[in-house]
Formats: sequence, C-alpha cells, structure tokens
Amino acid sequence: MQVNSKLKAQKTWCPDEEFLKSVQNYIDIINSKLEEVTLNHPAFLELPLRYVIKAGGKRLRPLLALLSCAAICGDPKPAIPIATAYEFAHTAALIQDDIIDKGVRRRGKLSAWALWGSEKAMLISDILIFEIFHRLAEYEKSNLPRERLYLLLKLIGDSARQTVQGEFLELELTGKEKITEEDYLTIIRLKTGALLAASAAAGAIVGGGSTGEVSAIYGFAEKLGMAYQVHDDLLDVSGNPERLGKSIFVDVRNKKRNLLVIHVLNNGSREEAKFIRSLLGKRKLEGWEFEKAREIFERTGSIKAAKELSLRLAEEGRRHLEVLRPSQAREQLVNLSHIVSKRYA
Repeated sequence: MQVNSKLKAQKTWCPDEEFLKSVQNYIDIINSKLEEVTLNHPAFLELPLRYVIKAGGKRLRPLLALLSCAAICGDPKPAIPIATAYEFAHTAALIQDDIIDKGVRRRGKLSAWALWGSEKAMLISDILIFEIFHRLAEYEKSNLPRERLYLLLKLIGDSARQTVQGEFLELELTGKEKITEEDYLTIIRLKTGALLAASAAAGAIVGGGSTGEVSAIYGFAEKLGMAYQVHDDLLDVSGNPERLGKSIFVDVRNKKRNLLVIHVLNNGSREEAKFIRSLLGKRKLEGWEFEKAREIFERTGSIKAAKELSLRLAEEGRRHLEVLRPSQAREQLVNLSHIVSKRYA
C-alpha cells in the first residue's frame, strides 16, 4: 500500500525546533499537571517526586495522547488525565530500568537509584504507578461513557503487562549465545512499543474515536515506539554522552544484545564478532575499545541496518494514519514520526 500523498508531502516535515514550537502549549499543559503530583504526598516525598518529574524528558507519551485526542475530536483537553497517567507509568519504568541496569545518569542528571538507592527508588516508582489510578478517577467527573473508561483500564493494564514482559524477556535472553532479529523486535514491541501505542490509543478513546480510528492510532504509535527504540540503540553506540545526558554503550556493558550487536554477531567476521562478544558485560571500557567497536558497527553495516529499520518502522506506522481525517493534529503526528526516524537518515 502506498502512503497517502497528503501524509508524504514535504510540508509535513519540520525541524525539531519548529515542531516543538507547534506543540509547546501541549507540553506546558503536561508539565503543569505532572507537577501536581507532589500535592498529594507528605513533605518528605516532595523532593524525590519533584526531582524525577522535573528531570526532563521528551514527554512523548503524553504528547501522543493529547495529539491523538485532538486528531479525533479537535480538542486535547479530554486526554489530560490519561496523558499524565502514561507519563507517570513511563517515569516509573525508567526508574526501574536504572535499578536493573545500575544506571547512574538519566536525562543528564543523577538517576533516582544513584541518589537514593534501590529501595527508595523502587518505592518512588511504586508511588508513580499508584498515581495512575488517581488520574483515571478524574474521569468520574467527566462525560466519558463508562464503557470507554473500562477500555482505558484494560488498555493501561495490558500495556503495563506487555512492558514488564518485554523487560523480563530482555533479561531472560541476556547472555544467551544466539539471539535473532525477530527476538529483538519482539522485545522492543513489548518493552517500548506497547506503552507508546497505549498512550496514543487512550487519547483516541477519550476523544470519542471509533474502533477503527483507535486501532489505527495504536498501530501508528506501536511502530513509532519500535522505531524510537532502534534510534535509541543507535545513540547508545554512536551518540555523545554529554549531549545525550546519559552513558553510552550501556547495552554492551550490561550484556544486552541490541540490534547492532545482534547484526555483528550474525553477519560480522569471526574476529569482529569475537571482539564485540569480549565487551559484553565489561563494566569499564577503554577509549580504544569504544572506537574499535564503533568501527566494527560501521564496517559490518550494522549502523546502516539499524537506520534502515528505523525508517521502515516509522513509514509503516504512518500508513495507519491514512484513516484519520486531515487536521493539524494528524499532521503533527506525522511530523513527530519523521523527527524520530529521520534523525539518522
């Protein structure tokens, strides 16, 4: 199926700065609502909660919820509670990720685990998870039909379950000798795609979307999430740690086989595969090891393969948006997809 010309047109692409300006009002709404979380807790929790909420981030999940809602009904406001709920879910997942990976930095700052230890960090993530239910309860005062509230509950439960399944599968396969690209795609669909897809679909549900519209937006955001994760794997081996605000080669040092590692092990020479394998699980890498690994990823076509996969996944996702009527919000969803997939094009 060919992409609709309206979705493919050059005018739908804009640089990050222009896009951010176009959605700044959405981001301001999100940040304002997120900061309200500290109002429901005692003073001794105010600092850690404010810290993890204000640590930055792209606000991609709540932004998807608001844009998807606006694409359906023209108004993002009905999605504000569910948008904040999904950002709490995502932040909680990141905190737990850092505990598992022993990640010291997150979004350019010390991680919750590094500041308060694994016990307190885990409890902070638990608080954020419980806040999800408070946000859902806000729909009691709205005109949202009860059956749509049930759909929201099922959606957030399913996405949380899939995210944990993806995390567990990744740990289960860590250190295994043979991992295929299909294994990798399953992991990122569960670990990253599910939560993005659910946040976008939730916005469509509260916006009054039909079954077909909700399904289309879910499909779009799931592919976007997978493209985003491939992009993240590229950053892990080729990004600048100062600019990223986090460490690089984290997957390699944690014995995790991301797409680039899998590609080298399956397609590189015996010597290339042996060298990359020797780095897996090595907590401290020397400068020459970083450089040699990057050369191998480039020479074996692993970086190229990851770029192409990211572009392909994002393109597949955009096709789902063809069922939506033209609107500024739909165009912003398309722009967002281009930003994620074309940064390495």
